[in-house]
Amino acid sequence: MSVPVAASDPPTSSAETAGPGRRRCKSRPQTPGALRPSDVIGAFFLAAIAMLVAGVAAAVVDAIDPWPWGRWLALHLIFVGGISQLVLGASQFFAGAFLATDPPGRGWIRAQLVAWNAGAVLLAIAVPVRSDALVDFAVAALLIGLACYGWSLLSMQRGSLQRAPWAVRWYLAAAFCLALGITAGTMLATGAAWPHGNLLSAHMALNVGGWFGAAIVGTLHTFFPSLTRSTLARPRLQAPTFAAWIAGIAALAVGYGWLIDPLAVAGWIALTIAAAALSVNIALSLRSAPRPVTLPARMLALAQAFLVAGLLVACVGAISNGPADALAGSFRPAVGTLLVAGWVGVTVLGSLFHLLSVLVRVRDLRTPLPAPRPRLDAATAVVVALGVLGVAATRLAEGTGLDGLASAVLLVAYAMLAMRLVRLIARVLTVARPIV
Repeated sequence: MSVPVAASDPPTSSAETAGPGRRRCKSRPQTPGALRPSDVIGAFFLAAIAMLVAGVAAAVVDAIDPWPWGRWLALHLIFVGGISQLVLGASQFFAGAFLATDPPGRGWIRAQLVAWNAGAVLLAIAVPVRSDALVDFAVAALLIGLACYGWSLLSMQRGSLQRAPWAVRWYLAAAFCLALGITAGTMLATGAAWPHGNLLSAHMALNVGGWFGAAIVGTLHTFFPSLTRSTLARPRLQAPTFAAWIAGIAALAVGYGWLIDPLAVAGWIALTIAAAALSVNIALSLRSAPRPVTLPARMLALAQAFLVAGLLVACVGAISNGPADALAGSFRPAVGTLLVAGWVGVTVLGSLFHLLSVLVRVRDLRTPLPAPRPRLDAATAVVVALGVLGVAATRLAEGTGLDGLASAVLLVAYAMLAMRLVRLIARVLTVARPIV
């Protein structure tokens, strides 16, 4: 399962640059009036970037003058409004490329954009003003957007010229986890009673591990080989990786939601096994990649190392002090840094570098994809690694006195990435202009 390094609009085949020894996917002419893949990914990405900017602004305001809902609003805008829309757009882009089929119709894309953004904005208003009715309306909009997304994936699969269940299997599983996570989140937002266990931890497991996690891990089975101009070295590992990841999320959600400690511990162990299986394919693709390796490839490989590290720390905390310690106790800061700032954050930034460059390239063929800059790219990766690992280590070992230094390194790392990303975003706004 592979997609091109610079996936373009149809009729370009999705496997033209898949590498030697790989089955070439058939291409098909684009249906007159159909959206181009770059339209789909561009529309979602522009909406997501607007939400990300709003979330960062909310975080800055809250840091200067804290208010009760400031941190929640920033996280909501960044994760629900921003990163979730990146997942919605990128997953349909990759699914369409591998299936060699047209993107979903304009109506389905517009429905997703309208429903998702309306739900995200309404929820950002409803929770601080404590309006249960508005919360319900916002959640309904999000679930409608998610249903349209699932239907779009299935429609692309039905219209494909080939049978490729892995093209949508990860994404459908991720959407199902998010639907459950949204339901749990609604209960938390409206103050509904949950006497069985820790609903917040179950909500986090479903949203972060189920939604973001399944989408990231599934996509990397195609995306990373394309970035490194290699092939998926161990394709048979994908099935056990999927089984272990989904079983791990289910075990975490039930284990935390009903306070079944052995099940929660088993969930962390299953996720670690899945991450290790993914890492085998990541490492083999990286080893066989032509040199120099691009910055996005470096970032994605580094992010998966953070995933393994974060899950191992969570396992140690859950086994030694009980599952609650991994998400709410002394291990929580380190786990959160490795999995959120490290894994999710660096994966999103690395993916954006590549996909936004592809979007510009598709719309302006005179613009080449960014060339690797080995020294600068390696230095950037080292600073990111030092920042994330430094913050995680100082939070795990309290009282070292190095918290400020580690946090400063992490801020510098993200600033280095942000400056390069801003230039790309400006280029997209002037060149790409996706229309749905």
